[in-house]
Amino acid sequence: MAQLTCQSLIQQLATLSKAGKIRPLDYQFARFIAQFEPEPLVVLAAALVSYQSGQGDVCVWLDNLTKQPMFELSDYEQAQYFDQFSITVPILKQMKLALSSSTVQGQQAPLIVDQQRLYLQRYWNDEQFIYAFLAERSQWIELPPIASLVNDLFAPDFDFIIAKLDKLRSNGLNEGDLSQFGRDFFNLRQDITLDTSALEQALSAAKTARDIQAAHQLIKPADCVNWQQIAVSVASSRGFSVISGGPGTGKTTTVTKLLALLVQLHSQTHSQNKPDSVLNIELVAPTGKAAARLTESITGALADLNVPQAIKSLIPNQASTIHRLLGVIPKRVSFKHNRENPLHLDVLIVDEASMIDISLMAKLLEAVPTNAKIIFLGDKDQLASVEAGAVFADICQGLSAGPGYSNELNQWLTQITGSDLSQLAPLVAQSASSIGDSLCLLQKSYRFGQYSGIGQLASAVNNGDIARLNKVWQQGFSDIGLHRVIDQDLSIITQMVINGYQPYLKDVANVKTIDDVARVLELFNQFQLLSPLRKGKTGIEQLNHQIESRLNHFGLINLEQGTWYSGRPIMIQENDHQQQLFNGDIGMVLPDVISTQEQSSSAELPLRVYFKMANGEIKSFLPSRLPRVDTVYAMTIHKSQGSEFNHVVMVLPQHWGQLLTKELIYTGITRAKSRYDLFASLEVLEKSTKCQTKRSSGLAKLLTTA
Repeated sequence: MAQLTCQSLIQQLATLSKAGKIRPLDYQFARFIAQFEPEPLVVLAAALVSYQSGQGDVCVWLDNLTKQPMFELSDYEQAQYFDQFSITVPILKQMKLALSSSTVQGQQAPLIVDQQRLYLQRYWNDEQFIYAFLAERSQWIELPPIASLVNDLFAPDFDFIIAKLDKLRSNGLNEGDLSQFGRDFFNLRQDITLDTSALEQALSAAKTARDIQAAHQLIKPADCVNWQQIAVSVASSRGFSVISGGPGTGKTTTVTKLLALLVQLHSQTHSQNKPDSVLNIELVAPTGKAAARLTESITGALADLNVPQAIKSLIPNQASTIHRLLGVIPKRVSFKHNRENPLHLDVLIVDEASMIDISLMAKLLEAVPTNAKIIFLGDKDQLASVEAGAVFADICQGLSAGPGYSNELNQWLTQITGSDLSQLAPLVAQSASSIGDSLCLLQKSYRFGQYSGIGQLASAVNNGDIARLNKVWQQGFSDIGLHRVIDQDLSIITQMVINGYQPYLKDVANVKTIDDVARVLELFNQFQLLSPLRKGKTGIEQLNHQIESRLNHFGLINLEQGTWYSGRPIMIQENDHQQQLFNGDIGMVLPDVISTQEQSSSAELPLRVYFKMANGEIKSFLPSRLPRVDTVYAMTIHKSQGSEFNHVVMVLPQHWGQLLTKELIYTGITRAKSRYDLFASLEVLEKSTKCQTKRSSGLAKLLTTA
């Protein structure tokens, strides 16, 4: 058996890098460590922790090294690359001992071991800072009485409810519909059994908003729970809070009401001493498209907000990206705003928080002023960030199990809302962590009710419930479709996509004004084809090529115009901070609307690429000025995060792979608002639903054991 030396190990790592089994970065980091460390097991540990960071892990659990293949190699590859050196279970166990005495491991070294977890030093620092920040900011904030303000914000809209009831009647009532309607719109708790005969009778006879109000008076406050109201109350009492919820649970509506409450409290507090004081609020998201969607959502929620216009005017509706807020410094990983130069704000709202990796999260929190309030919005069950870490999921890890809110918070919430939360142990946002009282879980979907296949399907996948998953397809929901046979030439998928994109493509020829551009962009966002893969028959590269060819065949696009043809949808693939274009932003190649107005119809029209920016503005760029882009008739599920489409078509490969997890499938399903079509075998779908993403970090454990 050959002896393992640093030189022989580096040679094997070089071979792995050339074979694409590890990244060049992993190999080079191992070479760097080998300059200071003669022990090959420490060098191997460096390569492993670097490799795992590329897989999304913040650390390597040393106790688990013997339970998983190194670098995710197959048994054959393990034998090919490493068995000649007898790197087996006993040898790997010696790695911990070697690390403990190494000069490249420790507080000021490139590597650090903490509680049997091996980190790159920078990730350990990030994790420790995030934990300290959360623990400090999650403490109780003394508030003036807020019950009347909160109850005014959540007063039932009886005109809205009677309109919904009339619509339900027009569609025909089935047994139990009125009872369910009362539960939904009066926020009745699902865990209690009520004699609903009087309520059903009142609803059946209701003709006006006043009749609905009378029916509402039949309900005891203790029998109700409004999760949005709970979230607003909780978040108002903490320096740091999380509002998590699935699609349609009203995260944006909730945070808009929270901001209205905070603005009113600020006005009351400063009305005498500082009458001109304004609460400085910032809205951000990880990507430009997520920021643009937040801008739209906040604008819509403000229009429906039942507060004086003077209060509305103090709530911003323009969101930006995190990078723009922090201030990018060209060619540097640091930002203008940091610990020494904090942001100038009082409240920070961060949407799509599940997309934020550990490094960006640490930099963002470092720049938050001492007395500022920060609120994270997101869906804890979505895909984690592309880069290392699953910070949002780690923070929310106790939301599905644990003792629930503290007794003190339960009592206070009962005083504020009238709901008896002490009886809701299985339902209250629960956490065993030190920040449990800062976590809010919205549990009622206003978009997907009992008649929604999308909602039922997403829930089944999210819970890993295979029996329920199969039942959903058999219930005849009109908003979902399962296509079990994928054509060898993908013709069925391609035709569905052509039909989906026809509306925007037919409008491209009529673009003459910026309003026309906005309409085309909106029409394009009504439909999207998703795949988990880039390569292969069902990968986005092949799908985009085939769709482009068919669209050209039917005359919907003209490839003779060249690469930058009119109507081509593109996605930015790398950040351009100077132009405020970011990886994942979607644009459209269209005629230059200014030049169009100046030229005759027979002239060759110049083309520009139009984007809807984070602030909602439509901005155009010359194609030559853009960073690297891809055509995006089809996009990966990862890149679809932060977006929603009326109709989503998703195609899975014919054979399962490790990339296919329940978080990936759930994220794809929940991009759809009205219609979802899936091309997949049940076998692949079921196996994906059973597979859960696991990312190694110490943050969840820190929060639990603190």
